Amino acid sequence: MNNGTVVRLSDVHKTYRTGEMEVHAVRGVSLEIQRGEFVALMGASGSGKSTLMNILGCLDRPTAGRYVLDESDVSALNRDQLADIRNNKIGFVFQNFNLLPRTSARENVELPLLYGRRGLTNAQLREKADAVLASVGLEGREDHHPSQLSGGQQQRVAIARALINGPEVVLADEPTGNLDSRTSIEIMGIFQQLNERGITIIMVTHEQDIAAYARRNVMMRDGLILNDHSVSQRFDAAAELEKLARSTNES
Repeated sequence: MNNGTVVRLSDVHKTYRTGEMEVHAVRGVSLEIQRGEFVALMGASGSGKSTLMNILGCLDRPTAGRYVLDESDVSALNRDQLADIRNNKIGFVFQNFNLLPRTSARENVELPLLYGRRGLTNAQLREKADAVLASVGLEGREDHHPSQLSGGQQQRVAIARALINGPEVVLADEPTGNLDSRTSIEIMGIFQQLNERGITIIMVTHEQDIAAYARRNVMMRDGLILNDHSVSQRFDAAAELEKLARSTNES
């Protein structure tokens, strides 16, 4: 991967119209994210962070402004081109995991490969999916269905699925929202490890404790960026897990 800017938003607006009413969800956001950054996009409900995430993920188009992803201007792409961008350049991780309940962990992870144009054999699909599952700590769980996995394990499957196509950017929308404290730290540890491997991560969260695992926090309010700063005292997931284990033993 080349160094440099992977995401560039220039004066991006998003306006929703319901009858005669207009809702200005994003009001002229300009933002650059460098390749290899770990950014937490923060804000209260209605701040515009989820709308901005949908634009970053090519799930929605800006009403005005320009969005360049990995040197491609995606603002004016058609639906098929946007679908290709989503499948090949972006990995998605959601709060509710969004796994298919009647398919194995392996089959859930293979799905993006099936939608692509790589022409892999069944053996190659299996090998690739199993390798990514192992990389997030799920070796031996490949044949388990979501109902046989804990919430943290389901989120690991979702992360593996996001990684399977080698995306430029991983977008995580409240990835710890349905998890307990310890599991949340474990999941943030996976994101930190991925980031250390050079993967760009953009995460939506409303929790300051979770945002502290990122390297940069972007705070939104009323559709605008209120604050954008590097995290000076960043949490380290391994250290936080050790601290949690000590406190549990002492109690």
